[in-house]
Amino acid sequence: MDGISYGLNVRQSENPNPNTNHKQLIDPMLHKFKEDLKRLPDHNGIDEYTDMPVEGFGAALLKGYGWVEGRGIGRNAKEDVKVVEYKRWTAKEGIGFEVPKLTKEGEEGVKVDHGTANVEKIDRGKGGKGLYVGKEVRVVRGKEMGMKGVVLEVKAGGDLVILKLARQDEEVKLQSKDVAELGSVEEERCLKKLTELKIKEETSSNVDGVRKQSSGGRSRDEATMERKKESRRSRDERSDKVSWLASHIRVRIISKDLKRGRLYLKKGEIMDVVGPTNCDICMDETRELIQGVDQDLLETALPKRGGPVLVLYGRHKGVYGHLVEKDSENETGIVRDGDTKELLKVRLEQIAEYLGDPSYIGY
Repeated sequence: MDGISYGLNVRQSENPNPNTNHKQLIDPMLHKFKEDLKRLPDHNGIDEYTDMPVEGFGAALLKGYGWVEGRGIGRNAKEDVKVVEYKRWTAKEGIGFEVPKLTKEGEEGVKVDHGTANVEKIDRGKGGKGLYVGKEVRVVRGKEMGMKGVVLEVKAGGDLVILKLARQDEEVKLQSKDVAELGSVEEERCLKKLTELKIKEETSSNVDGVRKQSSGGRSRDEATMERKKESRRSRDERSDKVSWLASHIRVRIISKDLKRGRLYLKKGEIMDVVGPTNCDICMDETRELIQGVDQDLLETALPKRGGPVLVLYGRHKGVYGHLVEKDSENETGIVRDGDTKELLKVRLEQIAEYLGDPSYIGY
């Protein structure tokens, strides 16, 4: 019992040197990180970033991997691959339209801004086929055909131009394909065509004058026979009249004789086609039903861009789609087929806004 001790026992250390190395207790990775921080140079502030652009950091990083400017990246790279540049579509064209090919800088004296699709002149002293502000051109198509003008502005990637006409002193908006350079082959064709038209008009006016003189000496029987032929011809034209009426299309009343002019220029929906050229209409504003309206008293109503339309007659009769583009000057429009997504060019009088369900007509 005398050899048993109770409580804590104090042990003696086996290492006679009590001083311990504290560096061995620190994490090696942390120690290396602190040493690296001590060796870093002092921070120069925000001025350090202004001296070197961001592209310089990227180039330095690639050079660290063995990249050389002008060469391709990789072991078997033979040439430098250019980065694909995606240019945004201009205006309101949708799927199916090709983006116009813009002239590169240095070609034909034209500079192109891809961001806004504006075209401006670099050197007006250079000749070329490009359109630029201040260039004198001639209109080769449309109602201003034959007139000269000066380009004031180029829009939509070069597809549209605003001209100031020389004689009328007014500004008009035209497509670039409707104008030509002075002295070009296209201008010569235009002038030749105008000359031929002028000769034809003079010839026809002379023939009409001879006819008027000879008609004075005709007998009463000949005049009667001529009137009969004209009436027969007009009757045949009425019999060959195209029937374009269809249910669930929007139309506009263009006759003041219907309902004493109360519905003049009002719009409505065709509810039922009761005959080849007769239909029943429900007016948009009053929801009044007008029965037995002849198609000669109506005209088709068009929606805004992107609205649903139906082709009423012609080559593409029965096609349902959406109105992509409308050219009021040439009275034509572009319709995207709702089934095949094909783009169809039709006359504006051949289409109308469709208000019904596409399943009614098989779409």
